[in-house]
Amino acid sequence: MKSRNIILIIRLFALIVVVKVNATNSYSKNIGFETGTFSGWNGYIWTFTGTSNGQGGTKTPKVKVNLPYAHRQEIISDTTAYDPNTGNKLKKVPRGSRYSARLGDAISGGLEESLTYTFTVDSTNALLVYKFAVILQDPLNNHTKIEEPRFKVTIFNQNGDTIPDCANYDVYASDGNIKGFQTYTSASLNAPVVWRDWTTVGANLLAYIGQKVTIEFMAADCTHTGHYGYAYFVADTQPLNIGVQYCLGDASAKLIAPDGFRTYSWKDSVGVIAGTNRILEITNPKEGARYSCNLASETGCNVQLTSKVIRFEPNADFKYNLVDCNNLSNTMIFTNIYPAVNGTLIYNWDFGDGVKSIEKNPVHVYNTSGLHSVKLVVSNPPSTCSDSAVKQVETFYPPLVGISGDSLYCKGSSTILKAYGAYRYLWSNGSTADSIRVGNDTTVWMIGYSSAGCYTEKKYFKVKQLPLWELTVNGNLKYCKGLNTVLTASGAQSYLWNTGNITNSVTITKPGIYSVTAKNKYGCQQSVSLNVVEDPLPNVDFTLSTPTIDSRHNILSCAIPYIADYQYSWDMGDGNTETGSTITHAYDVANNLYEYKITLTATNTNGCVNTNSKTVDIQPFVPNIFTPNGDGINDVFMAGLKLQIFDRFGLKLYDGKNGWDGQFNGKKMDNDTYFYLIYYTDKYQQTRTMKGYVTLKR
Repeated sequence: MKSRNIILIIRLFALIVVVKVNATNSYSKNIGFETGTFSGWNGYIWTFTGTSNGQGGTKTPKVKVNLPYAHRQEIISDTTAYDPNTGNKLKKVPRGSRYSARLGDAISGGLEESLTYTFTVDSTNALLVYKFAVILQDPLNNHTKIEEPRFKVTIFNQNGDTIPDCANYDVYASDGNIKGFQTYTSASLNAPVVWRDWTTVGANLLAYIGQKVTIEFMAADCTHTGHYGYAYFVADTQPLNIGVQYCLGDASAKLIAPDGFRTYSWKDSVGVIAGTNRILEITNPKEGARYSCNLASETGCNVQLTSKVIRFEPNADFKYNLVDCNNLSNTMIFTNIYPAVNGTLIYNWDFGDGVKSIEKNPVHVYNTSGLHSVKLVVSNPPSTCSDSAVKQVETFYPPLVGISGDSLYCKGSSTILKAYGAYRYLWSNGSTADSIRVGNDTTVWMIGYSSAGCYTEKKYFKVKQLPLWELTVNGNLKYCKGLNTVLTASGAQSYLWNTGNITNSVTITKPGIYSVTAKNKYGCQQSVSLNVVEDPLPNVDFTLSTPTIDSRHNILSCAIPYIADYQYSWDMGDGNTETGSTITHAYDVANNLYEYKITLTATNTNGCVNTNSKTVDIQPFVPNIFTPNGDGINDVFMAGLKLQIFDRFGLKLYDGKNGWDGQFNGKKMDNDTYFYLIYYTDKYQQTRTMKGYVTLKR
């Protein structure tokens, strides 16, 4: 529903009625660094070079530089940062701003720099407002004033002459004792710092409407090159008028003076003071009543504005017309119905497709057909009251009417086709909905209609089932006990396993049923299920024909139950190998060994491998007869081992390691049978004893 607001209009003498636009008019874009750049600004640098006492020096020529420049002209974007040279009391960006410019820095060296901005003055930017904060090292009494760090603001006319306005500002370090300055001292600084917090200054440029003006900000170190001076600043331009807030149903009116001034003094038409705040609230305002406001800035500049109360009632309504039902440009003509009663109306159109206009009767070309929500907002500046109207506008451009959707569908599924660009539709199956579902190979058609009866030719759309696609899963469905297997799916775009994995591969460590559901790029779905089993390891529990061998009894047999297609490999522990389920092996027994380790490796048809090891002990060989007849053969019994020999009566005949030669006390013993005890160390380093009888025969 459209609202109508009674508006109190404040007219400035010698001014036309305008809308407040903070630094957004065509002549002062980015004056407040709102883009975060130096667009529209010019930067210059120069340097004072001379003796340490500042005398006899010269300035280098002023040079224009590309912005930003080194550390001398920078954009500050951190709104939470504080300047350390003020004891972290000065914010680098003032409240309400996103950016500021820093001119100069805390590096001394006789550096001087400036930033300038030039714009054409009109009714939308006749009020120039700037904010600055300055930091100057005070060299105390060691410099003349002209040699001290300095900050300066100057406004020039289009001829380059200084505009005589109190908004011009020039301050030296020794001026730090004037109102508004603070002092900060630190052990790390070679001189105290005088600094001024953010200060707002306004300049009235009404006298320069239609002309170009330039504002220059300059900062300089001392000419002795040992003390620094720098500043932060932002700028803004505004209409030099008084805004108003007084709409239908309000019990009072509010007059709103421009921001940026230190004091405000309101007076009515007979000179009586009406208020001292920036906003003056008036109860029961009278038609035609005059009010004036005197605005004073921090630097003592004064601006006086005068206003007159008049009621307005902006009325927003419009009509529209499509150029042609089947035109090729899709052009809509909009016409505002109500003219301005007083002053000038400002129009803001939103065509509902992202395009806006400020024309009174705009012509707009749409890129799509269908309904568009068009909004018109009408205002009568400087009043804040406005009126708006919203209407649904239909465009109809046959080439923009069509069918969207996937022409391919999965087997056992369907596809949804959606019509667009018209008010209503008729499909080949008789449906009048904006979309239909199709699940067979066919060609459908659609006719689009506008609300006024315009219609298109038939729009055709071919639908076809997708060809079958293959989902494959590779991997071993048997895995060896204690190990795993990897299943890898391929042929799709996305995968989901019943394990929760969404990759194309999954690692299996437990037997069971595993399935994967996959989709191709069209969303067609297939599933594969596989039974994964655990393969037990081959049996390796083999048998030995004897647990011990010696140098004379050195043949050993090993056996394992035979299974067809299994592979058996034997490591006999002496560097030799055997194959087969049953093997026989002859050892060349070495006297310095205690055992042989036999290892069986069995591999089944799935490649599962199992191993088992057993040992066979090595014992000394003891003959049952020896012949000490001096022929050099078998003359000594069991040399190298600890040996004891006894006769049949228990008499000890020998005790030693050199072996028994068949004598006792130098006398050859008779052919007979003798008892022996042999002591040796086994593989566990334990002493073992062998007992037996040996026959002596010469």
